[in-house]
Amino acid sequence: HLDDVMTMIEKNIFRPLPNVKKSNLAFSETGVEAEDEVDPAWPHLQGVYEFFLQLVINEAVEVRSLKVYVTPQFVQEFLELFDSEESVERDYLKNILHKLYAKLVPRRKMIRKAMNECFFALIHENHKFNGAAELLDILASIISGFAVPLRDEHVIFFRNIIIPLHKVQTCSQFYEQLLRCSMLFLTKDRTLAVPLLEGLLKFWPFANCIKETLFLTELQEVLEVCEVDKVEHLIPKLFKRIVKCIGGIHLQVADRAMCFFENDYFLNILKTYKEKTFPMLVPIIVDLAENHWHKILQESLIALKTILKEIDPLAFDEALKMNASQKKQYAVKQLDEDRAALDKKWDKLNHQLRAKDPNFAEPTVPFKPSNLIRDYKFLYAKLYDKEKFIAA
Repeated sequence: HLDDVMTMIEKNIFRPLPNVKKSNLAFSETGVEAEDEVDPAWPHLQGVYEFFLQLVINEAVEVRSLKVYVTPQFVQEFLELFDSEESVERDYLKNILHKLYAKLVPRRKMIRKAMNECFFALIHENHKFNGAAELLDILASIISGFAVPLRDEHVIFFRNIIIPLHKVQTCSQFYEQLLRCSMLFLTKDRTLAVPLLEGLLKFWPFANCIKETLFLTELQEVLEVCEVDKVEHLIPKLFKRIVKCIGGIHLQVADRAMCFFENDYFLNILKTYKEKTFPMLVPIIVDLAENHWHKILQESLIALKTILKEIDPLAFDEALKMNASQKKQYAVKQLDEDRAALDKKWDKLNHQLRAKDPNFAEPTVPFKPSNLIRDYKFLYAKLYDKEKFIAA
């Protein structure tokens, strides 16, 4: 009867997902809390899902019989159901897929590949996928079973999927599961901590304090796994980011960034590379200790200033030689220096092209001292004629 049973299951669960919104808009408009809408078909579907789950875990059902029905198309359609707004349905889907993966050893690679494609779509195409947390839960169980040393395909999966998932706009919805997967990989191979650090600094959130706090928590955990001599090339980016968080306008982010200085491992990095870290840290910390708007955080900054001075008084005094304007405009000056370095590279490339082709005309761009912004006014106009813009 397995043929008829699987047909029945597919006919019932594989369907266009209903457009049921779980965000409670009624409460924000009226102040009266309304009940979440439920898919009218769910009471019927729940029985089908329960039947499917019992079928998969039943020992009487042989692997060779069941694997015939678990085709690439079946897995793809099954994974699409994870986007359901019903959390109970996603739980059933998670349990069934996990049991299928455990039972059907010959189909494991195919299931992993289909899950990878699902995550690629989330990273590069969609901004939201309701079942990301559930899929990462399954992945955590799979990762914990990986043999050491990790195979190349697993390392590629970590670099191409786990790290880029941090840049997804809605990643705070599945961050707990993502962090678990990341740390499981690091327990298998500590050398992966450096690429993860690079990814965190590259995909750092902008104007999102909740996500920024999550990133700071993960950053601290990953640093504890890293070897001190492996992070030298990341010191400028790392400390520049921490300084920005401490000096930022959001109190929770600043408070979370201050927690780094309670961590012995982080303080060890600070001391090891003090020639690089003190010039970035000391002027800003001293300035904030004197002028910070929040009383409690200001007390913490004064304590941090004392700690830095005790680590190396000579390096501390040397770093303080920067004048007040340099302290306040430190980040801006760094950007100017980076811009000057890039301009030099472009000049070098243009010079090489002129040497090869005498007729080469250097492209005109607005962001050069010799050009006037008014000549490029159409770039900044809110309303402009599309045809004129294309012609220009």
